[in-house]
Amino acid sequence: MSTESVRATAENMYRVAHPGDRHGAVIAGCRAAARVADLDHAVGFTIGALAVEEQGRAAEIDAWLDHNWARIAS
Repeated sequence: MSTESVRATAENMYRVAHPGDRHGAVIAGCRAAARVADLDHAVGFTIGALAVEEQGRAAEIDAWLDHNWARIAS
């Protein structure tokens, strides 16, 4: 399972589930990729308003990822 495939799958699934959410798919993709990344190589890269939004929505998006993880990681 590559971080890129997990990121893309999570982004696409989140976009379908939340069509009006502009940044949620990117946040979900980044957080999903971080779950499977080598911890020595994982680097946070969100900046600006998206980083602030991620902090505020982390629990909500993590709950969505937890609920859908089996489908994302397959």
